[in-house]
Order: sequence, then C-alpha cells, then structure tokens
Amino acid sequence: MLDRRIAPSFNALRKIHLPDVKETRLNNGRRVFYLEDNKTQVFKIDLNVRAGSWYSQDYAVVPLTLKLLNEGTQSKTAKQLADKFDSYGSFVEFSPGFDHCTISVYGLTKYFSQNLELLSELILSPGFSEQSFQSLKQRESQKVRLNLEKSNYLASVTLRENVFGPEHPYGKRIQPEDIDSLELNTVKSFYESHFGDFDIMLSGNLPEVFKDNLEEYLGSSDYKVSNASRQKTDINHAEKSLAINNPKFVQSSIRIGKRLFNRSHEDYLQFMVLNEILGGYFGSRLMKNIREEKGLTYGIYSQLYALNHEGYFFVGTDVNSENEALTIEEIHKEIEILKSQKVSNEELETVKNYMTGTFAGSISSPFSIMDKFKAVHYQGLNLSFFQDYIEAINSVNSESILSLSNQYLRTDSFTQVVVGQ
Repeated sequence: MLDRRIAPSFNALRKIHLPDVKETRLNNGRRVFYLEDNKTQVFKIDLNVRAGSWYSQDYAVVPLTLKLLNEGTQSKTAKQLADKFDSYGSFVEFSPGFDHCTISVYGLTKYFSQNLELLSELILSPGFSEQSFQSLKQRESQKVRLNLEKSNYLASVTLRENVFGPEHPYGKRIQPEDIDSLELNTVKSFYESHFGDFDIMLSGNLPEVFKDNLEEYLGSSDYKVSNASRQKTDINHAEKSLAINNPKFVQSSIRIGKRLFNRSHEDYLQFMVLNEILGGYFGSRLMKNIREEKGLTYGIYSQLYALNHEGYFFVGTDVNSENEALTIEEIHKEIEILKSQKVSNEELETVKNYMTGTFAGSISSPFSIMDKFKAVHYQGLNLSFFQDYIEAINSVNSESILSLSNQYLRTDSFTQVVVGQ
C-alpha cells in the first residue's frame, strides 16, 4: 500500500535531447527553420522581421508599422482579414520588440496552405490606408497615456531608460506625442526598408507539401536584406536613484537594476542559478523575506532579461508607500548576504532541482522548443546551449555563487527607480 508520508524518489535531470531544427532556403534566399511533429494536428508559423527598435531612430514607428499590417491589405479590410483567419480556426499575434517584430499564426494543419496565403497577403500587400492609420494612431496613443498612469509601467521603462541611456535602442521609450506626430509616409518608408527582411520559423504538424506552399506564397517576393543597423551606445545614467511622485498612484513600484549580458556571455548560465536563488521563483530569498515573513508585498522577483546584443538584470516589486524604505532595505540586505555568506548545499540543491524540472516541463511541445531555438539562434547559439544549461546548473557550487555575487551584484552598480505617492 502506498505510504503518502514518504516522498516519491527523485532523479535529477542530467541530460536532455532536443530534436534538430532543420534549415532550408526559398528560391529568393529567404531562410526557413522548421521542426516537424506529427503527434499534433496544429502548426505555428513565425515571421521574424528585422525591424525592432535596434533598427530605427524613431522608436514609435516600429510597433505602428507592425500593427498597421493587421488593419487590412490591398484587397481585404481588417474585418475581412480577421473573419478569414477565424473561418480556419486560426489565431494571429503581432509582437513588436527591441530586436525583431514577429507575426505568428497558429492554425490547423488541414488549413496550412490557406493560412499561409493569408499571411503572405498580410506581410507583402498591406493596405496602409490613411483612415486605418489615423484610427490606429489614436488607439495606440491612448494606450500609452493609460500606461503612463500605471506606476509599474512607468518604473519599468524609466529603469530601462536609465540603465541603457535614453538614446540607446534598448533605452528608448514611446511618448504619446511621438505617435501623434508620426506620418503615414514614415511608416511606409520603414516598411519598405525593413519588412522584406524576415525569417520563417515553422513548428508542429506540417503538411508534406509545406515547402512547395512556402515557395508559392513567400518564395517569389523580393528578399530585401536590411542594411540598417544600430550600434551600441555608451552607458548614460541620468541618475543612480530616481523618484517619480504622483498622488494618483495607488502603490509604489520599485525597480533596482543594471546593464548586464545575454546568453552568449560565459557567466550567463551560472548567473541564472544566482538569479533563481535571489528572486527567480516562488521559493526565492526575496519572496521568503519580503512576502512571506514581512508581508510587504504580494510578489517580488528578479530577472536577467537577455536581448540579442546585451541584457539587463533587475529586481521588481509593488508595495504600499509606507513600506518603500523597508522593502528597499531588505532587497539590499538579501544581496549583501549573497555576497558575504555561502549558499547552503540544501538550498542550492533545491534550486537546481527546481530549475531542471521546470526546464523539462518547458520543452513539451514543438512550439516551445522552437521558441527556445529562436531565443538562442539570434544570439549566435544553437540548441546545444540547453544541454550546456543543464550541465551548468548541476555544476554550480556555493563558491561560484559567492564569486558571481561579488562580481555582478555590487551596490554601486545599480540604478534604483521608485514610482509612487
């Protein structure tokens, strides 16, 4: 009989096997990456366009150009386009970003060709009507105005702006007036110079003729490689500590962070374990101290955000205004403990097991595996990175955590932003 007082046996994850993502090219030179899985009846198509903020001096033009593609084509209105996708049971996403803009379609395999035809029309034959553009501008401008009234949004963009500098492509922010002043000709020009340069990523159950379909709908158009490229700029910290006060804010949002590295850096993998210990999961030190023991917040977290060219690390939380000072004090206290005391073997093993177990659960579908491939591919890596990830987690010891903490968590290297009453 099963004794429920005894925990089941547990074997630590030591090795993983991820299927190979294959690559081909269309006749026009456009790159295609695909991962086939016939265990499902659905597929996903990603068009990754080199058109993020890294490629534009005008940050507002990036999301406006991408979202205007969804406002109709040369032969279909926005409603007709949406109705067509709906009729196939498909779902479309538009995701602007710092490094890429992505258009994603999820659909049923039996309608692969029909979805691809619609997608090709959307990306290659946009309508770009003045009426649709003005309507989109109004909605997006209002959205930004509403976001600026949220303390957590304002804290996050202000931290990023000061960590990288306001002129760095990763430090820019959108203001409502940037959207209001944008003209359709600027959007058209950005589309012409950037949106012909995209990679195609396919995953899931793909029909046997999917390559023929790709050639038919995306293989004959011009593959315009974008020559525009933004270079990294020097750090330009406006302040090391900023406070934005507004009596309308219900809570105070705290962000403490610094410029750091991405996945290609030699210390990235081991730093991920350090981050997990500090604030990367529900059992982290920040959660135990500031949420569970002191009840200062509902949640607090730390994260290393890895972009294609570099990254940044931050701690974030929202608290009542009277708890601001104590929360900041406790954050720095936990950081100092990591810099002065070795992590116990028991805590380290708990974190390692959590990280490897979570990773194992994150590669359960072809979509998620392709997402991981996309995350590393544009940083000059391949899927073997994740085998290294597992090995690095298992090899971390308390000495390396102590060393990394002292190297990267120096108090004088952080920028602090508090937005609240």
